[in-house]
Amino acid sequence: MPVSVSRRDFLQMSLAVGAAAMLPRGVLAAADAAPAFDHLALLSDVHVSGGLFSGMASRLSVAVNQVLALPQKPEKVLVCGDCAYLTGPTEDYREYVRRIQPLVAAGFPLHMTLGNHDNHDRFWAALPKEQPDAKIAIRRQSMVIKGLHANWFMLDSLNEDDRDIGELGATQLEWLSAELDSHADKPALIMLHHDPVRNGKAGSLKDVDKLFAITRPRRQVKAMFFGHTHIWDVAQDKSGIHLINLPATGYTLWWRSFLGWVDCKVYSDSATLKIHAINPGEKENGLGVALKWRSAK
Repeated sequence: MPVSVSRRDFLQMSLAVGAAAMLPRGVLAAADAAPAFDHLALLSDVHVSGGLFSGMASRLSVAVNQVLALPQKPEKVLVCGDCAYLTGPTEDYREYVRRIQPLVAAGFPLHMTLGNHDNHDRFWAALPKEQPDAKIAIRRQSMVIKGLHANWFMLDSLNEDDRDIGELGATQLEWLSAELDSHADKPALIMLHHDPVRNGKAGSLKDVDKLFAITRPRRQVKAMFFGHTHIWDVAQDKSGIHLINLPATGYTLWWRSFLGWVDCKVYSDSATLKIHAINPGEKENGLGVALKWRSAK
């Protein structure tokens, strides 16, 4: 079907094509080149309170403003559970939504999973677009976030029968196995709230052995990111999977912890992590860590 183009539009199009033709070939190739890395901001344990404890909500706002102020903006923001302060009441999620709104307004894709201080029903009521039927129909806030250099598998470890001890459950683990097998072409990065290991021993995840039985033999799995302990730590398990314990944003639990979030850049064979402390005067602020992915065989 013929398309009508005005003379003015034709001249503008011609000038644009001509200008592009005069650019050096290397400049054209660079413009078409894929980004060297996936760029994400990773937050955990934000613990927003809609009541008396407003300091935690204020700290989330500080983190949000720090993300917005980055000279090189991340492509996505991931929140690793404990969005609410204690038991996930409606007012906490109302305040949480208000505090993350600047990220949404700025166009950042925002993905969240849940922790032991959250509540499924009240979280989904506050954020109806997060309803699980848009992801997987197992009443879990779980999803696959596809990236150019790696895919993220966000797991929901909230066990409302025992809030302190997390559990993924058989159905979610079956889902994870199937999703890992259908996305085996890129590195796989796991995010869940509860710590699978702590100080070299089993952490607060009840079915950690089943999780490792799935992830260790699947060599595309390169790292696990988690929260819950409110302590920044980077380790590696016996199979070479990196274990990254994200710092809390909301409040500290231990004398050696600090508040902050992580600027993460993911390459095809590695990743870099950089700490952004809520208080820029913390000695950990700006700390960088480089991770090399384990081999595919």
